[in-house]
Amino acid sequence: MTKVTFHGLAAWVGAIQSPTICDWWNRDPAQLNWDRGLLHTVDLAMTPSAATAGRIKATEIQIDDHTTDGGRTTIGPRWPGGSMIGAAWVTEGYLAATGMMCPPGVPDGGSGHAYEYETVQYFDGEQGNRRFYGFHASVLQEQAPLSLVQIWNPGAGARGAPPAGAWWLDLKAAADPNTPPLVAGTPGPLFLDVATVKLITTFEPKLPPYHGAFALPL
Repeated sequence: MTKVTFHGLAAWVGAIQSPTICDWWNRDPAQLNWDRGLLHTVDLAMTPSAATAGRIKATEIQIDDHTTDGGRTTIGPRWPGGSMIGAAWVTEGYLAATGMMCPPGVPDGGSGHAYEYETVQYFDGEQGNRRFYGFHASVLQEQAPLSLVQIWNPGAGARGAPPAGAWWLDLKAAADPNTPPLVAGTPGPLFLDVATVKLITTFEPKLPPYHGAFALPL
């Protein structure tokens, strides 16, 4: 089973090396005295869609696709003309290779739980080509096979914000089977597949925090 986990980080592009390769900061460079030693290089072409097309191996993925290509990254995706400030949803392997904290936890300036800034994608096995988004959630009622699930907007699960709503869901079909199931009445992490996310209304965490929010890409 090949599984890739993406972590959402704020991103400021500091230099462009090619149409898809850039150097970026994961914190506001104005707060870092524009220290170029803190830049990290990423190739925006090393994505899940490239792995699915056979151009790279899943283990070589560095970053999620741009929102225009079905992913969650908002910098780029190509230059000239790409966005210079936004979100970089990078893999655990990339974080380890660049020496960035792994897992990164909550992005600088963000709030909530780390799993609210995570996406999981499978490339083979029973869950092949399925993607799951991380949420803070709580099961309120159960009426087999459905559960009434309260879900918070990503980034809002630990700051006293009201939930985005509650939905009756078949968690056996909709949730990542490799994540421990929720215990009724105990809020925790829930990873829902793209098909289910289409049925609910939530908003992305603000990455960077001041740069605005938008509905989850479908």
